[in-house]
Amino acid sequence: MTKLILLFAACAVAGYLLGSFNGAILISRWLRKEDIRTKGSGNAGLTNFYRNYGGMDTFLVLFIDIGKTVLACFVGGWIMQTCFPDWIEEAQMLCGGFSVIGHIFPLYFRFRGGKGILTCATVAAFMGWQIILILLGIFIIVVVLTRYVSLGSIISCVAYPFLFWWRFYRTPMLVIMSVCLAAIAIAMHHTNIKRLIHGKESKFSFHRKAQTKSGDQTEK
Repeated sequence: MTKLILLFAACAVAGYLLGSFNGAILISRWLRKEDIRTKGSGNAGLTNFYRNYGGMDTFLVLFIDIGKTVLACFVGGWIMQTCFPDWIEEAQMLCGGFSVIGHIFPLYFRFRGGKGILTCATVAAFMGWQIILILLGIFIIVVVLTRYVSLGSIISCVAYPFLFWWRFYRTPMLVIMSVCLAAIAIAMHHTNIKRLIHGKESKFSFHRKAQTKSGDQTEK
């Protein structure tokens, strides 16, 4: 039992360290010589990055953030496979889940990262293609109807643990971890929720925003 706990702890640490490589921060620093956290909403996430830098660089952010989460899930399975093969799924989910936490609170960037939606979605995709397809459908429908990315993300997070329960009801630990991830991601959207309630949330546009001389954001 002690060895199992130690291996789960190793999964958590490995996942967190991998997740701390925040793609938006890395790409904004490497290619733009800026910190995405000083631009727009100040969030080191995909939407804010796209609004400020456009599509081409955003693909690099996608590659890093999806890649690190998939790698974390594989690492979790690799850590557990030799000694406790019956716990591989739980190890994969735990390692992937901690990569989400690392993305939100990155060790290498003063614990200020993104909101974890893309990384949560990647964990779901790794654990079950049915889950991610339904989540993507929910997200796309909400965003198309409302143009609020944050609302699509929040509603998808609400559906997240229910879909894990539907897919993994025989594995309670996976369902519990999905509840924790969804709760963290929703909590990270608390400012968006306030703006949605007061009708002040920004709507999504395929045209990125540029900074004017006064510092205000304008459509470009």
